[in-house]
Amino acid sequence: MESADQLDSDISDLHARIATLKAHRANLCSVLLSQPHLAARLGNDAIAKRIIDQQSKRNLENTYRACAGVTAYKVKDPDPYAVNNGDILGISIEVPINGGFVDTYHILFTLNKHGDSKRLRIHKHTIPSCIPLQQLTNKWLPQGAKDGDGAKDPEQDLVRFGRAMRRELVSWHMRFQVVQDLRKEAKLPDTQAEDDVGVDVISGGRVLNAFVSDDSSDAEEDDGNGPIRILDIEADAAVRQVTVTWSDGRTAVLVVTKDGRVEKAICRAKGGSRDVVSSTKAVGPLSGLLRRLSV
Repeated sequence: MESADQLDSDISDLHARIATLKAHRANLCSVLLSQPHLAARLGNDAIAKRIIDQQSKRNLENTYRACAGVTAYKVKDPDPYAVNNGDILGISIEVPINGGFVDTYHILFTLNKHGDSKRLRIHKHTIPSCIPLQQLTNKWLPQGAKDGDGAKDPEQDLVRFGRAMRRELVSWHMRFQVVQDLRKEAKLPDTQAEDDVGVDVISGGRVLNAFVSDDSSDAEEDDGNGPIRILDIEADAAVRQVTVTWSDGRTAVLVVTKDGRVEKAICRAKGGSRDVVSSTKAVGPLSGLLRRLSV
């Protein structure tokens, strides 16, 4: 007779199988309903026509999200004392990673009068603090010349602002994804899922090898007889600096560019002396870092 643990395991496997089959069925339905001449073949069936129309709208939305990435919309501020009668202009920014959308960010603007002109000003936003929002705002949405200096108000460009902001967000998420992939490659546990990343913090923190306890790890570090492995992979909030620590005492501090390349590297041996060879090898795409350093 099977034990309770074995039964629980079998039930979990069945639930996982059912979820996989449901996802596969939904995918096949989407493909079938997206066929161009399906509506004509089905004739005047009202139910079928409604389902096909829903799928067409979904396809259009997905295509727009994948190609545009930045969408403008209007909302109303319920505050009776809000500026400009509560009229708010918002933009939503989609971030596609690995064939899906990991997050949607929003920026809300109010339209304020500045002399004879009207200027967009950020009202609220959900942009992480490590993204240079203020710099992009000063560049593409300047608030105008100072009163009394006689200079003409600079023009605002919301389109370029949205494009620049989307580039920053996408590159940030891609750098984070590469760090996650490095942890998997080093067989480190993923202690922070991407869906749980906060608005202000995306740092991986200290990550320890799941197969070695703290006590055994310290013992092997002391006698130097254990296999060399990676103990730590850390990244700052902006994923612009990554630190790697090995069990033999070596460390590597890497400066990462916005496009995910290691621009500068400082690798040190156990005694603290600089390892010039490893520092040179580390420069390059962040995705191939561990492979380059292992050669």
